[in-house]
Amino acid sequence: MCVAFTIFKFFPYGGSARDLAKIASLCLQRGHEVRIYALEWKGPRFDGVETVVLATRGVRSHVRQRRFSARVAVHVAAHPVDLLVGMNKMPGVDVYYAADSCFEDKARTQRPWPYRLTARYRHYADFERAVFREHGQTRILTIAPNQDVAFKALYRTPAHRFHRLPPGIERDRATATVEAGQALRAELGVAHGDILLLFIGSGFVKKGLGRVIRGVGALPASLRERVRLFVLGDDKAARFERLARRSRLAAQVRFMGGRDDVPAWLQAADALALPALDEAAGMVILEAASAGLPVLVTANCGYAPLVEGTDVGIVTPSPFEPGRFNADLERLLTSSERPACSRRGRELAVAGNLHGMARSAVDALERIAAHREAPLVTFCAFGYSPADPKYRPLTPVAEACRDRGMNVHVVVGNGQHRGPAGLDVVVAPVAAMTRRKRFERYCAWVTTALVGSRAGCTVGFEAMAGLDILVGDGLRPGLGRAQAASGKSREALRANYGFEPDDLVFAMAGGDLVGHGYERLVTALGGLPEALRDRCRVLAAGRLPRGFGAIPQVLNLRDQVSVDGDLAALDAIEAADAFVDLAYRRSSNAWTFDALAAGRPVLTHDGLTESRLVRDAQGGIVLAWPFRQTDLDKALLGFVCSAETRAQFSANASRYAAAPDHYCQADQVTSRIEDHLQQRGIGVPLPA
Repeated sequence: MCVAFTIFKFFPYGGSARDLAKIASLCLQRGHEVRIYALEWKGPRFDGVETVVLATRGVRSHVRQRRFSARVAVHVAAHPVDLLVGMNKMPGVDVYYAADSCFEDKARTQRPWPYRLTARYRHYADFERAVFREHGQTRILTIAPNQDVAFKALYRTPAHRFHRLPPGIERDRATATVEAGQALRAELGVAHGDILLLFIGSGFVKKGLGRVIRGVGALPASLRERVRLFVLGDDKAARFERLARRSRLAAQVRFMGGRDDVPAWLQAADALALPALDEAAGMVILEAASAGLPVLVTANCGYAPLVEGTDVGIVTPSPFEPGRFNADLERLLTSSERPACSRRGRELAVAGNLHGMARSAVDALERIAAHREAPLVTFCAFGYSPADPKYRPLTPVAEACRDRGMNVHVVVGNGQHRGPAGLDVVVAPVAAMTRRKRFERYCAWVTTALVGSRAGCTVGFEAMAGLDILVGDGLRPGLGRAQAASGKSREALRANYGFEPDDLVFAMAGGDLVGHGYERLVTALGGLPEALRDRCRVLAAGRLPRGFGAIPQVLNLRDQVSVDGDLAALDAIEAADAFVDLAYRRSSNAWTFDALAAGRPVLTHDGLTESRLVRDAQGGIVLAWPFRQTDLDKALLGFVCSAETRAQFSANASRYAAAPDHYCQADQVTSRIEDHLQQRGIGVPLPA
């Protein structure tokens, strides 16, 4: 392939530039053509790489960057490439290497609001939005844990566009010998007993050099006199030299500029501090730890979770607290745990995958250029709620697709229920006075989203344009044995709602409980003799419109009816003794089979599609259709009075549902999705 990279400023000691060098070098090794566009270039150029420096005029950096972006677009149009990779955020890139954190998040949380009125803000916000916009197609290579969180929250960027890379520290960072470190200490005049504290980074303000100098100045006098702070990095040092003089540390703080002998410095030093104001990753943190240096970093550094998880140093909280940082710095320099931190850091270098960034990045670029990414399957679930039987297959099918190597994206239209946990869920930003109008706007929004995402297969639960598969009739009743159980204790669930052991609990489940016959059941219970009525309880998982909550009060059942919109249907079934669906119109309820599988008798009528399952199982009572309340009143009275009948229904239901061939609905739907992808010529990779 022919791949082009763009970078605003290339200089040998910049983190992005070093990463670019590693990725470009590996691309060349694999036989790819490489081109680099740069606004500014310092240092030697790479052999075998076409370097195009497009210098532009402009007093301000954001003006030069905007003009540079336009010139890159013109040059690429005249000299096409297979992939355009941005090392900085800019419009038109196919892939963005996320070496920077979220600009918009910083603008909102670290700057006063007038900043968002400036031309500089508008420029960087526009460039970032061009990369991360919701319906865009740019792929993002993230380099640190949780780096995608802020972007997803602000731009609603789908998860499938992010590709997480492992760290990519240079293997030579821990190769210097002890003798080389001792020789360097002697050359620097660091006496025996002195502490050599290291700061490495080009970008002194952003990486927190001022915090380090002030922290050293705040140390106890006996310790402060022993500390020698050496600063390695290519940046303007004048303001920090003045700060060192004001802190009476002029003789103890030395600026060494950008260095090529970093391994020797890591061997010579006693600790490293990087209290960055903002740091997307912080590769130097892992380089220092792998060389055996205890490290002190702020929690907003990308690799801070790795430092904390492996215990190779100290993570000071964010937002930054000077007093806490000063105490942490003193602990870093004096703690008896320093040798243990050093040992764990060296072990991390051996056991951890700290060198795989370039390989993973080039692998990802090759897949993207060849259109061999994992296919995207989009699930459209407009009215999703955890109790609605219509969406019963959503979670197991989506998880099955994900387990088979597909990317999964769920779009819901109901902000009240944000969709199944553990999946990439987006709430479509639509609103209207009526459900019908909201659904129309949802469909229009989804159509736009599908064009932007290039979904390989679109699966829906409501009829709408653009669907490849509509989940509905013609499926086996059971999803899978793993999905047939609540996973929660029956006793705990009943205790949570105050049910006594001898209470008879009727479960209902549905996105619209009224539509599933909530009023019919409560009315029938209210007509029972008092002695029987007092034993009965209703546990309803789903949504109940306003006004219907007064029905139990009218029928003296106020304390016997529990409606919970957040309750999972399987939990309601597990806690209950019977399951009820008395829908007002012919309909389907997938929870019926789950009730049978749990050994719960079912009360329903012939208008329910699953009533045939109840009849076949002899696992409950099926009333005639059209429904008559008197039929229910009579059947309910006999059901409540006869424990033997309930026990027989329960045994029959369990026996019927035990048949293995019932449990394949999720596999059926997933196979349909795979077949559709294959028909479109889209392969499904094996899961990693």
